[in-house]
Amino acid sequence: MQFLCRGFCAVLHPQPLNNKAASIDQVRRRYILLFVSYITSGIMLVLAIQHLWHHDTLLQLILFVSAFIFLLNAAWFHARQQLELACWIQSILVSIFVLGLVAQGGYHDTALYWAFPFPPIIFGLLGSRHGLLVSLLVVLLLAVMLYWPDLILAQYRFEEKFRFIASLLTLTAVSWINEHFRERSHQSMALLQRSKENDANTDALTQLANRRFVDEALPEHFLQQPEHFFPLAVIMADLDHFKHINDSFGHAQGDVVLQQIALLFRHKLRTQDLACRYGGEEFLLLLPRTSLADACKVADKVRAAIAQQRLLAEHPDLVITCSFGVAEALEANQFIVAVQTADHKLYQAKANGRNLVSG
Repeated sequence: MQFLCRGFCAVLHPQPLNNKAASIDQVRRRYILLFVSYITSGIMLVLAIQHLWHHDTLLQLILFVSAFIFLLNAAWFHARQQLELACWIQSILVSIFVLGLVAQGGYHDTALYWAFPFPPIIFGLLGSRHGLLVSLLVVLLLAVMLYWPDLILAQYRFEEKFRFIASLLTLTAVSWINEHFRERSHQSMALLQRSKENDANTDALTQLANRRFVDEALPEHFLQQPEHFFPLAVIMADLDHFKHINDSFGHAQGDVVLQQIALLFRHKLRTQDLACRYGGEEFLLLLPRTSLADACKVADKVRAAIAQQRLLAEHPDLVITCSFGVAEALEANQFIVAVQTADHKLYQAKANGRNLVSG
C-alpha cells in the first residue's frame, strides 16, 4: 500500500510479516519450549528415580541436574517472557544433555537412542538456519566422541556408531527440509495475508488509505502506541463544486482530479503524515504530534497549492479549490469526536464561501 511507505509505515508495520502471523509462530515456539522443559524434565525425573536401584550415580546426576536446569529455564521464561533467549538457552541445554548422556552411555549404553529427538527440537526452537548450525555442530562433536573412545566412558560397537551418525545426519537433513519449507510457506502466507489487508485498506483510484483503514485499523494502533500519534491534528478536506467537474468534463476527468489531489497531498505533507480518501471527493489528513494552530497553517498551505495548480491539462483555465475543517485529538478516545468536529468545521468553511480553512 503506497501510503504506508510514508511515515506511518514505521509505526503501523514495523515487521516484514504481519503481526498475526508472527504471533502464531511465537506461540508455536513457546509450546515447543514448554514441552521440552516440562515433558522432557518429567521423563528425566522418572528415569532418574528408576535408576536409583541400579547405583549408577553419574547417570542419576545427569538426569536430575538436567531436569532441574530445564525447569529453571522454563521458570525464567515465565518471569521474563523473553522467548528468543529462552529458546537459545534451551537449545544449548539440550545439546549439552545429549553430549553428556552419550559420553556416559546411559543405562547399559543405550544413550544413542535418546539423541534422535534432538534435531527436531533444535529446529523447532531455533528455526532452519540456526537449527542447522547447532545440529551439525552437535553431530560433529558426537562423531568425534564416538570415534575417539578415550574421550567417553561408554563403549559402543563400531556398527552402532556408524549407523547412529548416519541416521542422525539423515534426521537432521529431513528436519531442516521440513523447517525450511515450513518457514517459506509461513512467509508466503503471511505476505499474501498482508497484501490482502493492504488492498482492503487502500483506495484503488488514489492509492491513499481508505475509510475502512481509518475506521478499523487506526484505532487499534492509536491504543497500542499513543506516544507516536498524539496530539493528533485531524483535517477534513472536500473539493468545491466537484459535481460540476464530473457533469461538465466527465467522470474520467473527475478521476484525474482526484488522483492529482492525492499526489499533491503526498508532496505537501510530511513523511510522518497520512492522507486518506474518506469519501467521494472528501479526504482526511492526519498529522501526528501536531497542534491545532500548526495544522491550520498546513491546511492553508495545501489549500493555496490546490487553488494555484491546474489539475486538468486539457482545461488550463479551470480553477479547482478545496475547503478544509481542522480539529485536534489529544488522546485515542477523542479521535472519533475530532473527525466529527473537523467535518463540522468543513461545512462551516463551505457555508462561508468555500476555498477556506475553518479551525
